[in-house]
Amino acid sequence: MVCLRKSAAYSPILPDVIKMLLMIRPGFLSCCRIISFVSVILSTSVSVISQEKTPEDPGRIALDHGDYASAEAIYRKALLKYPISSELLTNLGIALQMQGRSTDAIHVFEQALKQKNLPRTYALLAEEKCKTRDLDGARPMLARILKEDIADLQTLSLVAPCYLDLNEPVESVAVYSALLADRFFPNDLALIQIAKSYLLSTQFFIKRLTAAPGSTPYLQAIKDARDQASPNARGAFALAAQNSPHFNAKLSFQEAVRRWRQFPEDPTLLYLLSVLSGEESMRQVEICGDKYPNSPYLAQLNFEMLADQENVDEAIQGYEHLLQTHPELPDLHYSLGMLYRKRRMWNQALEVFRAQLAHDSQDERAAARVSEALVELSRWNDVRGFLEPRVKRSNPPLWAVLDLSEALQNLDNPQRAIQLLATAEKENMSNKSIHYRLLLLYRKVGSVAQVHVEDQWLRSAAR
Repeated sequence: MVCLRKSAAYSPILPDVIKMLLMIRPGFLSCCRIISFVSVILSTSVSVISQEKTPEDPGRIALDHGDYASAEAIYRKALLKYPISSELLTNLGIALQMQGRSTDAIHVFEQALKQKNLPRTYALLAEEKCKTRDLDGARPMLARILKEDIADLQTLSLVAPCYLDLNEPVESVAVYSALLADRFFPNDLALIQIAKSYLLSTQFFIKRLTAAPGSTPYLQAIKDARDQASPNARGAFALAAQNSPHFNAKLSFQEAVRRWRQFPEDPTLLYLLSVLSGEESMRQVEICGDKYPNSPYLAQLNFEMLADQENVDEAIQGYEHLLQTHPELPDLHYSLGMLYRKRRMWNQALEVFRAQLAHDSQDERAAARVSEALVELSRWNDVRGFLEPRVKRSNPPLWAVLDLSEALQNLDNPQRAIQLLATAEKENMSNKSIHYRLLLLYRKVGSVAQVHVEDQWLRSAAR
């Protein structure tokens, strides 16, 4: 666990943080991500080195020393002798991943999985799909990992951030709760991520409660607690117990989730889960504050909350302070860019992500965020100039194809956009976003037959 030095520049956590958790507006923390730990990935590489390799494997040594380009060269040479080794392919993918070459890593991980089912290779592939904004591709993979590998903590640690990316906070609670038992995963980070997951679960269930019939008294109880900055939103528990045989105030969060899955429309269960998740979010923050008062992750949560309360300048100063005092912490620049992104301050986000890309030209995650910011700013010529070289490479990243096709559509070049998407469709047949975009483009150019084909595919996929 990395601890911050005490400083007068800021308090690690606001005195009112618990009350603020109750009053967060919808949308808070929707883009939370955490670090993919180098140590976890390297330990994964050990597990997939084939038995024929010795403990003195030079590729592993290069990975351990951070010489990823040399590791890449070593594994490519080894693959000339053993071209279908899933273990060697996985290690090559790790070397590419650590250089920020996500699309190349994805291609190699997919090759490895065609030869053999390796759970951690599967997790590495899912992680890269999340990082490159291929959430449609990642979603079924993450569901499978949660179902089959919940006990494999190293696998979970690789993909844990993705559940928040996919807006699956209930699943994220389960993942980070499991990671509390992982001695290699920072305990303070797990606590903060659980707190964020519970907070997003509160929003998840309140949204459903709002749409449910008979929810008025339960929503009023939650509103009264927020208006009074009170942690007690249980004011309608007695009424809920009278109104539904499924309600039980003694249920834990996970028990209530299991019952809600049986009765998803029951407003009393939605109310119970809204309250329990809010209480658990506050409890996890309190535990982290007590055990790790100088945790940088606790400080980051504080800064995110400051931003959400419109104290953006103070939040940015907090991040800049962390960058000065703890430059060894990975992803702080990226987190600052994501803070701007969450506030839809796209020019500032663009500046941060461009700086990160200038520092490491192979960082595909930063490149994807640069592209996203340019798209949000409707700078279509800049999007085209930024992405055309990337799309011309072999195995172009899907995010680049999607963003460039949108730019070309806005630059009145729908045929070129169709050509790009149709090519991508062959490699990503299950990607709904590609089919939907093609539907709109075919409609724009008057291709009735193709509109019908895409419409039928989308309808069948929705069943």
